[in-house]
Amino acid sequence: MIKKIFFKIFIISFFVLTSNSFAVVMPVFKQSAAVTDITGDAIGGPADVTFSPDGTKIHFTNFSNKTGFAFLRQFTLTTPFDISTMDTSSEVRLDLNAGSDDLGSFIQGHAFNSDGTKVIAISSNGPLNIHTLTTPYDISDSSQEADDGINYVAGIGGGDGTVASRDIEFNNDGTKMYLLDGGNDASGDGGVVEYNLGTAFVPSTATSVNEVDTTSTLVSFEQDVEFDDDGTRMYVIDSFTGASSLVKIAVYKLSTPFHTSTATFVGSINNFFNASGGTGTPLGLGFSSDGMKLYQTTYEIGGSGDLDRVYEYDLVCPYGIVICETDAVTAIGAQVEIAKNVIHQNSSTIFKRFEWLRRNDERANLTNHEVKLNIHNPILAALKTNLENSLNNIEYTQASLKKENSKINKKNWSYWSHGDISFGRVGDTASSKPKEVKTRGIMFGGDKFVDKKIFGYAFRYGNDEVDIDDGSSDELDAQTFSLNIYSSVPLKNRSNLNLLFGASYLMIDQLGQDQVTGSRNGKQIYTSMSYENENEYTKYQLIPFGKLEMGITQFSDYTDFGVVSNSVESHESLTFKTGNISAGLKFDDILYLNEDTISRNGFIEYIYDLTPNIDHHLKNHIDNTTLKKTINTHSLHNVKGNIGFEYMYSDGRTIAINYERFQSLDKSGHKDSLLIKFGGVKKHNANLDLIYDPINNNNTKVSYLKQMGNFNLKLNSNYSLFSKIPDYGANLEISGTF
Repeated sequence: MIKKIFFKIFIISFFVLTSNSFAVVMPVFKQSAAVTDITGDAIGGPADVTFSPDGTKIHFTNFSNKTGFAFLRQFTLTTPFDISTMDTSSEVRLDLNAGSDDLGSFIQGHAFNSDGTKVIAISSNGPLNIHTLTTPYDISDSSQEADDGINYVAGIGGGDGTVASRDIEFNNDGTKMYLLDGGNDASGDGGVVEYNLGTAFVPSTATSVNEVDTTSTLVSFEQDVEFDDDGTRMYVIDSFTGASSLVKIAVYKLSTPFHTSTATFVGSINNFFNASGGTGTPLGLGFSSDGMKLYQTTYEIGGSGDLDRVYEYDLVCPYGIVICETDAVTAIGAQVEIAKNVIHQNSSTIFKRFEWLRRNDERANLTNHEVKLNIHNPILAALKTNLENSLNNIEYTQASLKKENSKINKKNWSYWSHGDISFGRVGDTASSKPKEVKTRGIMFGGDKFVDKKIFGYAFRYGNDEVDIDDGSSDELDAQTFSLNIYSSVPLKNRSNLNLLFGASYLMIDQLGQDQVTGSRNGKQIYTSMSYENENEYTKYQLIPFGKLEMGITQFSDYTDFGVVSNSVESHESLTFKTGNISAGLKFDDILYLNEDTISRNGFIEYIYDLTPNIDHHLKNHIDNTTLKKTINTHSLHNVKGNIGFEYMYSDGRTIAINYERFQSLDKSGHKDSLLIKFGGVKKHNANLDLIYDPINNNNTKVSYLKQMGNFNLKLNSNYSLFSKIPDYGANLEISGTF
């Protein structure tokens, strides 16, 4: 054991001490395509390249040194972000020499505002013009704004006093603007100049803030500048009209997003263009919306070789040039979501136990076994129905909440079980990518009456998988174990107070390309309480209720070694609070139909998320600089609605269906759930065994035995329930006795 610990310490120390010797992350060439106009002629120098967010439109600024005209050109891609599907017959031109803001013959840079309704283009000679677009990211219908009368070479200051703008960029909300001063670095006048804007995306309101001097890292002419999606990395490309081996992309890290004063040079790549077989002069660069692809253009300026082309490269991680870094906001945000989901699943399941008992009062049984499946896939609906139907065919012991029970029932414990499977999606924000969430769990509980109160305990095992939808293969896998103590206390005036206290232990693995790159443990305590008044109000028999849920979670520190050698990140321990408060109205009306009954039930609930913004600290071994990342609450205001019915036959069989929708009010997030339940209190001549082994590849075995007169029908099956490559089989046996 001591040797193993020493070896681990040695390996970690080796990673830290030799970090500067790691090879840089390089783009992987995929393909290139000629950029020609609708007539088949080369457009004369594609410069800055951008895409619409869905990747179906590609835009090139037309450097006019060859043609004498400056255009912004747009082409359609039949396959998003695939340049081999670029349709040159779909070309649309926006004349940037028209109007009072004539950009002249040296235009390179352009940028769209955050919603794609404006496009801003600039020339190194000083002019800048803005066009408003009728359809976002579509230049086919546009109107030019009035000339602001500013020459941007010296009119707004900054840098060394004169800024020959080769490119223009903005931060995500348009409150900052960046101009790339593209002078020859030998003269010492190259760099990225940062401005604050008084009005978002209005360059004329700019005030100079800072300049990043690039003369020490680049040797030729700066041509283009780009940022990653959260503003923590900046990329500058330079090139010269001579040998393409001089082309270099320099990468800077920004410890404060979009603040160039915090920029640190972390490395550069060169000769990558030659490796792709190109011999032209690279000019502009751009990324796909998920950061998993890099695009490089070449322009014609009297040189030779592959001119007027666009090159496409695959990246091993989002924006992966020189270094790979985890999208910390999204990854840590996913861990926070797992912690919140553990609390929600425990409290929701136990409180449904109370609801089931009260709804089936006078005929309910304390012993109950059910499966709850929240599945956003109609193909799996049959599986849900069969599991719920089978697991509810169990003999019960009668007990009522309101009637006096026998001494035996008071002393004995009643046991229940609950399985849940859910699929969902957590919406994206400006700083966090969307996440696909899959949750599986099984809970076992026992409860009894104590002085007219219900007291019980329950244990839950859960497995959460989160796929980060950023184009990479990053995901999280969590195993959780929870112990709960709960009680329901009757109050005056037909009201009830439900209480829950619980504790959980979490084990979370972070994966990249199906490899575990980091692991952290967590522990949490939580409480939840709800108040329900069983008095019915108005002719619609509305019942008010309220609920409060709070939890504290502590994550250990951990190291994420990433999928490449230089992406090591150290994450500090994290303690945070989560919670929500809700209130609503529900109805649960029972109609008597001879010996059968039908329950019409549902609710409308407003939920306010009490979870504060969470600050998390980490550092990458490249620069050893501690960064603070803030995980924001996805949506403060939410509404949840439910409607359904439960039909109860006189022989004890029940069938229920409920539809539920969770809707965010201040963010574009929602989730739909459909719950179908079959049950019964009468014992049937059938037996079902379900064995789930999470350690052995999640192997699941099902055995079903049904007596049909003198015949026995037996079905056996096995299935690796959650394997990416399913392995399953089944056999059917029929036997008889006479």
